[in-house]
Amino acid sequence: MIKHLYILLLVFLLCSAVFSQKDTIYELGGNNVIGTYYNVNKDLPNSVYNRTHVESKKVALTLPFLDDFSQNHIYPEANLWEDINVYVNSSFPDYPITFGVATFDGLDSTGTPYNFASPTSFGPADTLTSKQIDLTTIIDSVFLSFYYQPQGNGNKPETRDSLRLEFFKQSDSSWVRMWGMPGMPNQPFEKVMIAVDNNFHNNVFQFRFINWATLSGNVDHWHIDYVYLNDNRTHQDTTLNDISFITNHHNLLNEYTSMPWIHYLTDTSGFMKFALDITHINNFNTPKPIQFHIETINNNGAGPIEDSFPLGISSYTVPANSQGTIPIEIDQSPHNFYFPVEIAESKVFQVKNYFDFSGLPDDYAKNDTVLSYQVFHDYYAYDDGSAELGYGVQGISSKLAHEFNLKKDDTLTAFQIYFNPIMNNLSAQTFRLKVWSSLSPEVEIYSQTATQFTSPIYSNTNEYLKYTLDAPLYLTAGTYYFGWEKITSEFLNVGWDVNTNNRTKVHFNSVGVWENPTSNIPDGSLMLRPVFRSLPPVVVSSEDIKNDTENFEVYPNPTKESIYFKINNTNQNSYHIELLDIYGKLILQTESNLSNKFNVTGVSNGLYIVRFTNTDNRKSILKKIIISK
Repeated sequence: MIKHLYILLLVFLLCSAVFSQKDTIYELGGNNVIGTYYNVNKDLPNSVYNRTHVESKKVALTLPFLDDFSQNHIYPEANLWEDINVYVNSSFPDYPITFGVATFDGLDSTGTPYNFASPTSFGPADTLTSKQIDLTTIIDSVFLSFYYQPQGNGNKPETRDSLRLEFFKQSDSSWVRMWGMPGMPNQPFEKVMIAVDNNFHNNVFQFRFINWATLSGNVDHWHIDYVYLNDNRTHQDTTLNDISFITNHHNLLNEYTSMPWIHYLTDTSGFMKFALDITHINNFNTPKPIQFHIETINNNGAGPIEDSFPLGISSYTVPANSQGTIPIEIDQSPHNFYFPVEIAESKVFQVKNYFDFSGLPDDYAKNDTVLSYQVFHDYYAYDDGSAELGYGVQGISSKLAHEFNLKKDDTLTAFQIYFNPIMNNLSAQTFRLKVWSSLSPEVEIYSQTATQFTSPIYSNTNEYLKYTLDAPLYLTAGTYYFGWEKITSEFLNVGWDVNTNNRTKVHFNSVGVWENPTSNIPDGSLMLRPVFRSLPPVVVSSEDIKNDTENFEVYPNPTKESIYFKINNTNQNSYHIELLDIYGKLILQTESNLSNKFNVTGVSNGLYIVRFTNTDNRKSILKKIIISK
């Protein structure tokens, strides 16, 4: 009887814990960065996916063998490795030894689980196998070294999970286990030195890493960095003569990772960071001087260099065996780092950061340069575009809101949202898109109509999918909250980017009170972006906009039924009057001598333009009007 009561009490406590949880973090079901690349490139003749199916003549490599995975590509180098199962990235490691690591998980080379059918499936997962290496002409003492880290910014490998190193034995074509480590929580990268004895000194030597993991998701993470095989080494060979970047997350805007270009142009210097944080590591055992350089290159890196910094030589002495961040001031008079002021709908700039060591010996020059990209598009974003986790809020009628400070009057047309694919298919769940101008007090200014409920959609070709509003919403510059109200009770698993931290901009309401993510949620940013549609150039061109707009009036604004217009026409000019939507489409038209109003009872809600065109000189005046019924 006591045992039964104990079990009932335990069940009650577990249920209470589940139902008291208001928001939660999910592990990822897949990797859409890899999935996107796979779907775009899988059928191309020179695709990386074809190399694993075509047997080519093998030419053994010679020493030294060195890779730190800093190649700015999601798969291992084809000239060093035989397979493409691991994910090469800079998002999942926590302070790596150099920029870029190879991440092991439960996903295959297409970014999908090895076994999606069974949540508890377990076994060998990713492998990273070297090309054949000729060890017949070595001098002495061959050692293989590498650095490893469990979890990092990802999922903790459990005790039964493991990472292993194996050597290929030529005599019987078997793989011999040389090193292994059981799963554990996150820790700093640790170095391993393994001697390659005479039994493996042949012309077809190979080594491989393999992880044993849950095979049903993007879980049980291990990260490998700086794999180095060479002769004439010892166990005391722990010095790494290398200075490297740690990340390529270098965003030059002071608040957002992306914003509409036309919004940026309203305050080009005010939106820029004062200083760019350069996160680096010095693996030398002595302090070393470095020079740093930054360039912005137009047209996604294919265009001209728009600006560079600093103008002269800027040196910094990096302490020995240290990781740190150098705040490089880019807002320095008389030269301020900037993006060009030009008319465009969107812009993408490559941001190139590189070190100049002025003759300093450096073991691996590839990690001395990293590339990032500054995006200006039709949306605002805090995140870097990749999800390491998922975030969800519980309960029917619970609400989730993402805070953005709109820098310019514009029309909201859609949300971009990345829903993480997880084991439970949530595509049948529903929610209603909403916009608030305030959360305290709560002021709702848009709600999706009751017949337009939305469901999560998962994409295999793009991380974000667009959810279009049923009617465009004109917003003046200011702070707004974009999100939804859930119709069903299931958690909605939205992407959570842990490489940027904007948790104070995320708000949820599950019990009638708005609050920020709870303390158990790691720092990060919600992968939800508001999308805007600025007036097209044909409507707002400089030829159309004149200084005498005070002579033209439209009212009431907003309006429900009619738009009245008044022309202070001292010269008795005749005007052609048009009502245009935000895309420049003609809705209604009249002449000033025929009517002084438009009846808009049949026109949809949204932002519109009233254009007055002088019938003699064809010059135009524009007035904005909102129809809201």
